[in-house]
Amino acid sequence: MNIAGVVLAGGRSSRYGKPKMFETYEDKYFYQYSVEALKQNSISPIVIATNEKLIQYFEQGNVEFIIEEESDEYQGPLFAMYNAFSKITDAEWFFVLASDIPFVSTEFVKKMIDKAERSHSDAIVPIYSNTLQPLFALYHRRNLIKMEQLLTENKRKLQLLLKEINLLTVPFSSNESIFTNINSPEDWDQYKK
Repeated sequence: MNIAGVVLAGGRSSRYGKPKMFETYEDKYFYQYSVEALKQNSISPIVIATNEKLIQYFEQGNVEFIIEEESDEYQGPLFAMYNAFSKITDAEWFFVLASDIPFVSTEFVKKMIDKAERSHSDAIVPIYSNTLQPLFALYHRRNLIKMEQLLTENKRKLQLLLKEINLLTVPFSSNESIFTNINSPEDWDQYKK
């Protein structure tokens, strides 16, 4: 099974006030935790999907970059995923991780890959607190057709894709720190305490 890792790192972090992926936890940038969790599971290639304004801030070693073209309006994760998937030609599956999740673990990635190896689903998505977590998920290449169709119709919400494809959901307990959402510097300061 051929899996590429895609770290989505082109968001605006508008609620946070600065790009969250460059916040640090234990002397590492947030985005590096996503890269390492994929790397430690022998996923290759690992691609960071970002934009022209942010690329200069990333450490360049052992990852590839896919740059989104400049746009006046925010394109969103569905577009970023489609853009990355369509440029990675030799992968059957894509393991998508957000770039602002410092508590993601190697074990989590392994558990999700194990589910993909036995699945005929279009996507394998965790559920945490009764909510789908689509930016911690595996997507099969066959989703490209549906993604392109939605984007052509200017339907940019990732939830619209999830409603139209065959999902395998993986439940996680409500005390999992992996999915901790940090929306503001105050949230992060509070969490560190």
